[in-house]
Amino acid sequence: MSSERDGSGQQGRDEAGRFDETVTDQEILKVFDYEDDPVLTASEVATGLQRFGVQMTSEGVRNRLDSMADDDFVSRKQLGARAVGWWAEVAPELAAETAAEVDRRADAEEWDEL
Repeated sequence: MSSERDGSGQQGRDEAGRFDETVTDQEILKVFDYEDDPVLTASEVATGLQRFGVQMTSEGVRNRLDSMADDDFVSRKQLGARAVGWWAEVAPELAAETAAEVDRRADAEEWDEL
């Protein structure tokens, strides 16, 4: 399967016409890191993904969050008869260039301003 998200943020399809899983766990975790409220609904996560140019339905987000909960990346709590709140249990990984900059600064004698 060699399909990727195109420049519009739309999900790609494989050769059989099925949607590729193009949204990474890291992209979902970034939404939790970006938002002020630590507890989000699946709809809020879907809206947050749009800020990063990623399109995913609330149902798709809900399914992914369920899977991520199995891996202890997120947790959930029933907030009402139908509402579920989600929060991240782990932080997103730093981008490679950010991690390299952190390492460089850790070894520096004097810290530069960001």
